[in-house]
Amino acid sequence: MRPPRRLVVELCVVTVAMLGLALVLAEDRRETQQVAQWDKKAQQGAGIAETDTTKQKEADRELQRAVETLEKYEAQISKQQRRKYARRESALKTRRGVTELLPQWLRGRVRWAESLASWLFDGAKRRSSAAWFPLQPAAEEKEKEESVRQAEATVRRLAAAGHRAAQMAAGDMLLYGKYGVAADARSAFAHYEGAASSEGSGSDDGRAQYMVGVYYATGLGGVKQSNALALAYTTQAAARGVTAAEMALAFRYAAGIGVEESCAQAMAHYQSVARKGIAFYLAGPPLGRAAQAPAHRARLADDSGGAYGARTGARALRSAGSRAEFAEIVDYHVQRARKGDVASGATLADLHYHGHRFAPRSYVAALAHVRRLTARLFTRRTELRTGLAPEETRVAAQAAGMLGLMLLRGEGTAVDTGGALRWLRAGAALGHGAALNALGVMHQRGIGVRASADRAAELFRRAADAGHSGGMTNHALTIAATQPQTALASLKRAAAAGHILAHYHLAELRAAAPGAAACRLAVASYRFVAERGDWLHSPLGAAHSSYERGRLAASAVDYVRAAEMGYGVGQLNAALLLERTSHECGFRSSLSANATAAGLCAHSVVGAREAHERLALAYWTRAANQDIADARTKQGDHYFYGWGVARSFERAAAAYVLAANADASGLAMWNVGWMYETGTGLPRDLYMAKRWYDRCAAANEPGKLAASLSLLRLSAKYLWAWVRGEDVGEAPLFFAPAAAAAQEREEKETEEKEKDAGVGNQEDEREPEPDAAAGVDAAAEHDADTDTDTGAWLLGRLDGADRAAVPDVWDQGGAADHDYDLDYDFDHDYAAAAGNSNNNPDGDDDDDGDNSGSFGESVFVVVFLVAAAWMFLPFR
Repeated sequence: MRPPRRLVVELCVVTVAMLGLALVLAEDRRETQQVAQWDKKAQQGAGIAETDTTKQKEADRELQRAVETLEKYEAQISKQQRRKYARRESALKTRRGVTELLPQWLRGRVRWAESLASWLFDGAKRRSSAAWFPLQPAAEEKEKEESVRQAEATVRRLAAAGHRAAQMAAGDMLLYGKYGVAADARSAFAHYEGAASSEGSGSDDGRAQYMVGVYYATGLGGVKQSNALALAYTTQAAARGVTAAEMALAFRYAAGIGVEESCAQAMAHYQSVARKGIAFYLAGPPLGRAAQAPAHRARLADDSGGAYGARTGARALRSAGSRAEFAEIVDYHVQRARKGDVASGATLADLHYHGHRFAPRSYVAALAHVRRLTARLFTRRTELRTGLAPEETRVAAQAAGMLGLMLLRGEGTAVDTGGALRWLRAGAALGHGAALNALGVMHQRGIGVRASADRAAELFRRAADAGHSGGMTNHALTIAATQPQTALASLKRAAAAGHILAHYHLAELRAAAPGAAACRLAVASYRFVAERGDWLHSPLGAAHSSYERGRLAASAVDYVRAAEMGYGVGQLNAALLLERTSHECGFRSSLSANATAAGLCAHSVVGAREAHERLALAYWTRAANQDIADARTKQGDHYFYGWGVARSFERAAAAYVLAANADASGLAMWNVGWMYETGTGLPRDLYMAKRWYDRCAAANEPGKLAASLSLLRLSAKYLWAWVRGEDVGEAPLFFAPAAAAAQEREEKETEEKEKDAGVGNQEDEREPEPDAAAGVDAAAEHDADTDTDTGAWLLGRLDGADRAAVPDVWDQGGAADHDYDLDYDFDHDYAAAAGNSNNNPDGDDDDDGDNSGSFGESVFVVVFLVAAAWMFLPFR
């Protein structure tokens, strides 16, 4: 019997359903197994990642313990080095070679005598120098404890394993010769480069990028200098927020070093640095953080009397005095203060409050002196005692204001708002500007009193009227909305006084204004803030600390970093240390065992002698462009002797003339006179030589003897040439040439006519812009006759016609407002100098006649000089 059709269909449907269910179950089983496999692999990967993380954390902890051990050891040996290091002037004192200035027949004998002296005395100096300078790395190595050795080995092991922080620590250790390790700048570069090439975006690799950029910018450790690579690495570091890299990049764009000069780029980077500095400044106590210690900006040349070891002119660097002299002055004021002299007491309080190069800042000591003054000058009810002299009243106002500030800011004591309010009111009643400004801040913020904007504005106005820069700034910010022009004028006055917040607000205003002039002014103000508010990024403090400990090579490295960031004092100090390395550390047959013992020679900063001299020339040039005295003369020396650049007497003469005119350098004047006398780099002209020697004698008291001897020699040369029938010029030595004298008389007659007619120099009569003395000099450097990577960027210029040439009020003197190129018009120089008298180097004669003396006087002088000049024969 056949099954019904319906039953067959049902059976087929059930069979298909069962097969489908089986397939679904099988697929689910496969998926479950695959998920299980994935989970197993994920768990294994997580275990590996967790293991890696654990290893990384353990390495970090191990490195931290090692670094802590090494830093403790570094602090111990630092104290020893500061006590042992002395007489550093002997290592840094500049010796200017004079062999080339001697007659040809005498030079060989002098060089032979120098070589003999070096052979005889060099060994003795090395033996005696061991007591002058700190422990050398070899001696320090013997005194290391086992824990220090293990910590050093740990840092090296982790660095070799690719740990970025360890690589940075190892690089710093080798670059600076820390922890008693012998310095090796080239090996340090390998660690920095490894950290820079590692993956990640942490702060360690950002700083590594910056350090690699410093190497390529300077040729540090013998690395081939490359502006392109320096720019690339520095840009990457700046993009990662490294403030020092931003500073270096801003200076490169502002000066056109290795890149096309760009005011917009310079402003952007300086603005970023300035905003970081201002944020840190305002995050401090009321009225902002205290400035950096004065020792950080010390010029090392001042230790030995200047870049040449002696005063060379009116604007030359002078001796800052020794610690012993400073101690005697402080002791004098201490004795006077004990006898009741309030002026000496105020001097000591101010000294300890602000600090000095030879005396670190001490708020506790300052507070003690201030309390003695207030107890003497005020009653217990904070009332001024009667019968005080005007000087004592002035000191009372200063003491009350200082005590109020210290109580408000918690300096040397706990914060005491009530006491601060009481003493600030006492100082404000006596018209003390700082007290008025601080009291205004208390009313503005409601510190200890009810907040009152009107009362604060009144106090700020009074502080501004008293000449206080902080009061001017706060007064300007208070009235900016209602009296913008008055506020702007007040900000400019405060900026001229060097107030960092005034510069910042001026920069913000100028940055928003269109035009190239506004951009240049904004860059100047931003740069001021970035260099003055450098709590977070300045290498100057570390550089000076290394110098104080006798580690001159480590000091040179940090000063080189500061120089690349645009610090004028960094450029000056770096040039000085590099020049000493180049001249005294085996590169020349010099007699400086002291520099060797100081660690300056054992660890060559850059490498070869030529690299040191080339980099030193670059920094002398940049320092000269920032109007630092003696730097332009040093630049001329490099061209004259061919140090780090092709020898060029013409460019040396141009640099000397610029230094003589801009810096009033007596040494530069003597150099120009000698070059005119011998025809070296300038046309031989005995008359011009005499004029420059006269200017040297008038401008520089210590140089009078040299100028007088040179005049003796010059007079004898003149007569000898005249007897032999040689060309001695158009007029006698002691008279101006007819053409020059006629031109001078014509110019004086024209000036007198204009004066009688009421026509003056309109430019001289204009009042200078208030902020023209408050910014930073805009220095520019251009490529000369050599390739960029081999040092074309060494030659610098001042572009004052296109920039705001404003002086750096904490780092330099005034900057000239004109172009300081080395292409000098010597015909104009001849005409200008021809009118100068012996005693008036500026050429401003008091009468219309020739002021160089009568004929009889000149004949007497000639006869006298001839009688005394026989020792200079024979002449060439």
